[in-house]
Amino acid sequence: MNNWIEINRPVDVEADIPLKDQAPVEIKDRYVSDYKGRFIAWISEDRKKIGCIKNNRSISASLVEAHSIQLYEMEPAKGNGFVGLDIISASGESLAVIAASRYSVKSLNWLKEIQPILASAFDLQETYEYQGKDA
Repeated sequence: MNNWIEINRPVDVEADIPLKDQAPVEIKDRYVSDYKGRFIAWISEDRKKIGCIKNNRSISASLVEAHSIQLYEMEPAKGNGFVGLDIISASGESLAVIAASRYSVKSLNWLKEIQPILASAFDLQETYEYQGKDA
């Protein structure tokens, strides 16, 4: 299992890591010194935490609690809708939001592209939830 995976994130994709700062110091230090500006999925050296980092945004979750990477979408109707990718526990709890945004085909396609990469990197199942129309 690779501890450090660089993921291509096109500049015109809206989905991004939320404004959080959850990565351990050693992850942030390595990122700043060698990978600044890139979207990185990581596993801590002790194999206890997983997450993603890009610039000053980072998320993390306990690898022991993590069960799946869930892609979800709500199509726009009266509202903007939304798309997202979460790390989910076995009980269905969202442990971390990897990326989310208002609904756009580009964001949805990018999340569909990275879901299997993250699932493989973190050794998690892939799940999907369609939440209908934003009515």
